[in-house]
Order: sequence, then C-alpha cells, then structure tokens
Amino acid sequence: MNKKRTIEHYKGCLMGGAIGDAMGASIEFMSIDQIKSIFGHDGLTNYSQAYGRLGNFTDDTQMSLFTAEGLILSKVRQEYQGAEGMIFSVYHALLRWLFTQETNLQECLIQSHGTCSLMDGILTGHKELFSLRSQGL
Repeated sequence: MNKKRTIEHYKGCLMGGAIGDAMGASIEFMSIDQIKSIFGHDGLTNYSQAYGRLGNFTDDTQMSLFTAEGLILSKVRQEYQGAEGMIFSVYHALLRWLFTQETNLQECLIQSHGTCSLMDGILTGHKELFSLRSQGL
C-alpha cells in the first residue's frame, strides 16, 4: 500500500524525534546502572538538564533539522542541477550545521570546505543552535 505523506506527517516525525532526543539528552551516553543510580529505579521520567538547559536536544536533532533544510532547498536546485543539486544541498546544509558547532574554527571550516552556502538556509539565523552538542567534536 502506497500512502501519500502530508507535511503534517513530516512535521510530526521531526517533532517526535526532537522530543525523544530532548528527553534522553542528559542520559545519552550512560549505562542503565548509571541512569538508575542518578534517577532512581524507574530511571529518567521527565526532562533533565542537558547542554545548559532543561530538556535541551542533542546534535542528532540539530543534524535532522539541517538535513531537512537541505532537502527542502534541494527541490529548487534539482530543477536546474539534477540529482547533483540534491547532494550539494544536503552536503552544504550539514556544513552549516558543522559551522554552528565549531564556533572557534569557523574560518578554517570555510577555507577547507568553501562558504557552505551560509546564505542558503535559515537555521544559521537561530543563535540557540550555535552550541556544541556532540561530544565527538
């Protein structure tokens, strides 16, 4: 069965992912024993402090948002660049995400990967996304 998805389906998917991510952000790298020792036998049952705020989300939500933005922008590029336009759009969207993470290395990032089309997206206009969220960076 092939059902057509509406914009509400996509919004719900992004929102549900972000809520789940925010719920688990403070325990993302903990073992079950660590979680129980901090939050009790039932574990985490509500939002807790993560990245300086109650219920903050991780780099997973940030990358989901930037990927979605790249896919939206790719629709425009696809008309005049074909499939390469989609790859280019998502690649540059994720470079914009990286730009929000490595705030002390932004000039190096631009020199290494180009401008990352900062003007293309709107997410770089949200200063709350300029916060290192990934422990791996």
